[in-house]
Amino acid sequence: MENLLDSKNKESLKFLLTYPLFDQDTFETRKKELLSLDINGVFSAGNLQLKKIVILGKGSVGLVTLVRYKRKYFALKIRRTDANRPNMYDEVIYQSLANVCGIGPFLVNFSENFILMELVSGSNIIDWYRSSRISKKRIVKCTALILQQCYLLDCLKLDHGQLNRLDRHVIISKHDMPTILDFETSSTRRRVSNVTSVSQSVLLNGPIHSRLQGLILHDREQIVKKIKDYKTEMNQERFANILNILNY
Repeated sequence: MENLLDSKNKESLKFLLTYPLFDQDTFETRKKELLSLDINGVFSAGNLQLKKIVILGKGSVGLVTLVRYKRKYFALKIRRTDANRPNMYDEVIYQSLANVCGIGPFLVNFSENFILMELVSGSNIIDWYRSSRISKKRIVKCTALILQQCYLLDCLKLDHGQLNRLDRHVIISKHDMPTILDFETSSTRRRVSNVTSVSQSVLLNGPIHSRLQGLILHDREQIVKKIKDYKTEMNQERFANILNILNY
């Protein structure tokens, strides 16, 4: 892979570090900041095309790209120059909190404009569920694991904020392990809705729900009641009632 830190790739690096509004001073400052994290490689790699380069991901706050740090590959989130926040520090706090319970990519290092984290490989959750090679047993287990991670986040009083869009925020590893991504809109100051958001997405509607049909032992009215009961009182017993919908 071509290293964008090489001098011949300066234009590509400028584009990446200052996306979407280039400024020479911003580029010089951010390049120094990047090197201060001991990152020695930045690469055009991933599934998302962004003009002349490819990256791992793109959101309203940042771009995610492949980097090399201490001879290993990691993911680096770069704050966009038009982001609705002055730095990445709040996201670092929330991702670190999730990491305490083993949730999310492991945080490695950070600075004002960058978050260096574990590189998590896997399939988009929708693609994974739609695969004809995935057995019913694996589907149920993976769904339960996602809900269990959401329950841990609820216990932490950490609301992810975007789990109504699972296709953008959950990937499944080759070992069927789900990873929740992207804590940029997370908060500990609002009421948590991780379990309820995901329960509605996987048990009541959407592409994942269609794949689970035939595996759920409760009718829609019963499922809605169990979700409402949990929302009223978020405890282990009521969460177990939601898992029981999957017969897990």
